[in-house]
Order: sequence, then C-alpha cells, then structure tokens
Amino acid sequence: MDRIIRGMTKDKSLRFKAIDATVTVQKAVDIHHLSMTNSVILGRMICGALMMANDLRSEQNILTLRLDGNGPAGAAIVTARKNGFVKGYIKNPELEFALNKKTGSFNIQKAIGKGTLTVSRDLGLKNPYVGQVELKYSTVAKDLTYYFVHSEQIPSPVGLGVMVQPDGSIKQAGGFIIQILPETPNEVISNLEANLARFPNLTDMMDMGYSIEDLIKKFILQDMPHEIKETTPVDYRCDCSKEKFKQGIKLLSRAELQEAIQTNETLKVHCHFCNTEYKFDRQKIETILAGM
Repeated sequence: MDRIIRGMTKDKSLRFKAIDATVTVQKAVDIHHLSMTNSVILGRMICGALMMANDLRSEQNILTLRLDGNGPAGAAIVTARKNGFVKGYIKNPELEFALNKKTGSFNIQKAIGKGTLTVSRDLGLKNPYVGQVELKYSTVAKDLTYYFVHSEQIPSPVGLGVMVQPDGSIKQAGGFIIQILPETPNEVISNLEANLARFPNLTDMMDMGYSIEDLIKKFILQDMPHEIKETTPVDYRCDCSKEKFKQGIKLLSRAELQEAIQTNETLKVHCHFCNTEYKFDRQKIETILAGM
C-alpha cells in the first residue's frame, strides 16, 4: 500500500517521515506519458511534497512544490494535501535526455538546470507562506535539504528515489525526511549522520523487499528507539471538475462569450494535472451568459 509513516524518537530529538509512493508515481507517469528522466524528477517531487504536506494542519490546506529550472525539462509543479492526495505536472513531460556519460544514470541535473525551488503553504489565510531557495544541486532531494536549513532553519536530511524499469514503468518510488529538533544532543546527530553515511541506495533496498518501516528501524534510525505515530495512505488524485472550470469561463467578458455563441464555438479547457479536457458547447455557454 502506498503510504506515509511519521513518528519520533522516544527521546523527542528527531522527527521522521518515510513514504512508499510506487503506485502513485506510476499513475503520474501514465497520465502524463512521462519520459524516464521526467519520471524520476516528478516522482521525487511527488514523494517530497507528500511528506511535507503531512505536516499541514487540515485537509483544506495545500502545499505546493515548484521547480523553475532553465533545463530542457522545464518548470515542474506538485501540490499535495494532508490527506495524502497529490497531483502535478512537468512542462515537457515526454522529452527524453541522454544519460550521464560518466555514470550511465539519468542526467537529472542537466534536465532540471539552474533556477529556483519554491515551497508554498496555503493555510487558508490571506496570503500563503512562501519560501524559496536557489537550485544549488538540481537533484530535488539535496535541494529540499538545503531549503529546510536555509528557509525554515530546521536541519532535515532528505532522501528521495525513483527506480524506473527499461519499459518505463515504475518499480519503486519512495523517500524519507529526518528532522533534527532544537537542542538535540550532538551524540544523536553523530549517530544519525553515521547511519545515513552507511545507508545503501533507497530504492535498491525497497526492491530487495525492505518496507519503509524496515528502512527506518534497521538502517536510518538504527539503535535509536522510536515510535511510528501515524500512517496515511497516499494517492494521485486531481480535484478538478467541470463546475470548477465553469467558474473560469465566467471570467471571460460578455463580448467574448457572445462571440463564441454567434460562431457556434465550443470552448475547451484542459487540466494540466490530469489531462482531462472539458468542453462547453453553445448551449452551455448561453446558460453561463444568462447567469452572469
């Protein structure tokens, strides 16, 4: 089951979250026809955004994670809620990139390029909370680690991984965030750093059959007594609807709507997050105009 687990060490020095989002990322790949490289980029963002959104206060709050890089992949955006629902898209979804010549791996850094990472939290207030940092690494995980330190002043090692099979399907996708709380003893920090330094590749371990619970207990927080406080299922789910896009049609001027009626034009609105297209024919446009 795709899920987020969250908890804390028993000495209350570290908070942790871990996610298995394999099926969720596969849904994003299917919806957007993602290339292998873009599957990794958007998949990492989905895992990161879902874990960060798990800290929101209510299901109405929204966390948005955005990459604005100058690489060929283009801008990418993911929004997530506390209830585990997530959606996202990348500007050039089907564009594939040459592998890294030195490592033979996906060239994530080249695909993203340089730019900014922005985190926005809509808490239902007048203005959302927005934090932004430079893309110093262009790998998503290291950039989120940098963001936590420089924008939120919370040291938080982040690990994210997406394993793509030769046919483009997702074999494993997951991640973790470990947050070091104020006044954590140096000994605890040293133990955590040592565990992370010895930790093997995340998705390789998942592919060997280790659950995210196993990875936290046996590797990342090894010899650190801890407790899982909550488990939340996650899913790729878009909340668009024809009624919502109808409100957007109402933003057109009366003259524009009347012109569409006179030319018998069908207005089409496309949702970037789920690739659904909504059509408003002459009769529906007349109804909208009558209600304005």
